[in-house]
Amino acid sequence: MEIKKTRNTEKQNLVKEILSKSEHTLSADDIMLAMPIKVNKTTIYRILDRFTEKGEVHFVTGKNGKAYYALCGNSCGTSHKIHNHIHFECQICNEVTCQPNTLHIPNLEGFTIQETQFLVIGICNKCKK
Repeated sequence: MEIKKTRNTEKQNLVKEILSKSEHTLSADDIMLAMPIKVNKTTIYRILDRFTEKGEVHFVTGKNGKAYYALCGNSCGTSHKIHNHIHFECQICNEVTCQPNTLHIPNLEGFTIQETQFLVIGICNKCKK
Protein backbone atom coordinates (compact mmCIF):
# COMPACT_ATOMS: atom_id res chain seq x y z
CA MET A 1 0.00 0.00 0.00
CA GLU A 2 1.47 3.29 -1.13
CA ILE A 3 1.26 6.18 1.32
CA LYS A 4 0.11 9.34 -0.37
CA LYS A 5 2.24 12.32 0.52
CA THR A 6 0.43 15.65 0.62
CA ARG A 7 1.95 19.06 0.79
CA ASN A 8 0.69 22.18 2.41
CA THR A 9 -0.55 24.36 -0.43
CA GLU A 10 -1.59 27.98 -0.52
CA LYS A 11 -5.21 26.94 -1.12
CA GLN A 12 -5.19 24.64 1.93
CA ASN A 13 -3.75 27.43 4.06
CA LEU A 14 -6.42 29.83 2.81
CA VAL A 15 -9.23 27.36 3.60
CA LYS A 16 -7.89 26.91 7.13
CA GLU A 17 -7.56 30.67 7.57
CA ILE A 18 -11.13 31.28 6.40
CA LEU A 19 -12.48 28.59 8.74
CA SER A 20 -10.42 29.91 11.67
CA LYS A 21 -11.80 33.43 11.28
CA SER A 22 -15.44 32.34 11.17
CA GLU A 23 -17.64 32.29 14.29
CA HIS A 24 -19.88 29.65 12.72
CA THR A 25 -19.58 26.74 10.34
CA LEU A 26 -19.20 27.36 6.61
CA SER A 27 -20.38 25.52 3.53
CA ALA A 28 -18.07 24.87 0.58
CA ASP A 29 -19.91 27.68 -1.24
CA ASP A 30 -19.21 30.08 1.65
CA ILE A 31 -15.52 29.15 1.61
CA MET A 32 -15.31 29.52 -2.16
CA LEU A 33 -16.81 33.03 -1.98
CA ALA A 34 -14.37 34.03 0.78
CA MET A 35 -11.30 32.85 -1.16
CA PRO A 36 -9.09 35.75 -2.30
CA ILE A 37 -7.94 33.68 -5.29
CA LYS A 38 -9.95 31.74 -7.85
CA VAL A 39 -10.57 28.15 -6.70
CA ASN A 40 -13.20 25.77 -8.02
CA LYS A 41 -15.64 24.00 -5.73
CA THR A 42 -14.18 20.55 -6.44
CA THR A 43 -10.81 21.70 -5.08
CA ILE A 44 -12.51 23.12 -1.97
CA TYR A 45 -14.27 19.78 -1.37
CA ARG A 46 -11.00 17.84 -1.83
CA ILE A 47 -9.26 20.07 0.70
CA LEU A 48 -12.16 19.75 3.17
CA ASP A 49 -12.25 15.95 2.73
CA ARG A 50 -8.50 15.75 3.39
CA PHE A 51 -8.83 17.92 6.52
CA THR A 52 -11.79 15.82 7.71
CA GLU A 53 -9.83 12.57 7.25
CA LYS A 54 -6.97 14.03 9.32
CA GLY A 55 -9.37 15.12 12.10
CA GLU A 56 -8.61 18.81 11.59
CA VAL A 57 -12.10 19.71 10.37
CA HIS A 58 -15.53 18.30 11.09
CA PHE A 59 -18.86 18.81 9.40
CA VAL A 60 -22.55 18.55 10.08
CA THR A 61 -25.32 18.23 7.52
CA GLY A 62 -27.77 21.10 7.80
CA LYS A 63 -31.53 21.00 7.38
CA ASN A 64 -31.08 21.89 3.69
CA GLY A 65 -28.79 18.87 3.09
CA LYS A 66 -25.62 20.99 2.75
CA ALA A 67 -22.48 20.12 4.68
CA TYR A 68 -21.22 22.83 7.03
CA TYR A 69 -17.57 22.70 8.12
CA ALA A 70 -15.67 23.93 11.19
CA LEU A 71 -12.09 23.64 12.34
CA CYS A 72 -11.67 21.18 15.17
CA GLY A 73 -10.52 22.98 18.26
CA ASN A 74 -11.55 23.78 21.80
CA SER A 75 -15.15 22.65 21.37
CA CYS A 76 -14.37 19.17 20.08
CA GLY A 77 -10.68 18.38 20.57
CA THR A 78 -8.32 17.28 17.83
CA SER A 79 -7.40 14.09 16.00
CA HIS A 80 -10.71 12.33 16.45
CA LYS A 81 -13.36 10.70 14.30
CA ILE A 82 -16.46 11.08 16.48
CA HIS A 83 -17.79 14.57 17.12
CA ASN A 84 -19.91 14.38 20.23
CA HIS A 85 -21.10 17.97 20.47
CA ILE A 86 -24.29 19.68 19.37
CA HIS A 87 -24.58 21.90 16.31
CA PHE A 88 -27.30 24.56 16.28
CA GLU A 89 -28.92 25.79 13.06
CA CYS A 90 -30.91 29.03 13.20
CA GLN A 91 -34.08 29.02 11.09
CA ILE A 92 -33.84 32.77 10.54
CA CYS A 93 -30.16 33.56 9.73
CA ASN A 94 -29.34 29.94 8.71
CA GLU A 95 -26.03 29.99 10.61
CA VAL A 96 -24.87 26.62 11.94
CA THR A 97 -22.71 26.87 15.07
CA CYS A 98 -20.83 24.37 17.21
CA GLN A 99 -22.08 24.29 20.80
CA PRO A 100 -19.95 23.39 23.83
CA ASN A 101 -22.40 20.75 25.07
CA THR A 102 -20.79 17.30 24.98
CA LEU A 103 -23.01 14.28 24.41
CA HIS A 104 -22.35 10.74 25.54
CA ILE A 105 -22.27 8.35 22.59
CA PRO A 106 -23.38 4.88 23.66
CA ASN A 107 -21.66 1.67 22.62
CA LEU A 108 -23.97 -0.16 20.26
CA GLU A 109 -23.32 -3.88 20.55
CA GLY A 110 -22.59 -5.38 17.15
CA PHE A 111 -22.16 -2.00 15.47
CA THR A 112 -19.14 0.17 14.74
CA ILE A 113 -19.87 3.89 14.89
CA GLN A 114 -17.87 5.78 12.29
CA GLU A 115 -19.48 9.20 12.47
CA THR A 116 -22.00 11.15 14.53
CA GLN A 117 -23.95 14.29 13.72
CA PHE A 118 -26.10 16.19 16.18
CA LEU A 119 -28.16 19.07 14.79
CA VAL A 120 -30.60 21.14 16.83
CA ILE A 121 -32.79 23.58 14.88
CA GLY A 122 -34.34 26.74 16.31
CA ILE A 123 -33.75 30.50 16.62
CA CYS A 124 -30.36 31.85 17.76
CA ASN A 125 -29.95 34.59 20.38
CA LYS A 126 -28.98 37.19 17.73
CA CYS A 127 -32.20 36.62 15.79
CA LYS A 128 -34.39 36.51 18.91
CA LYS A 129 -33.59 40.17 19.66
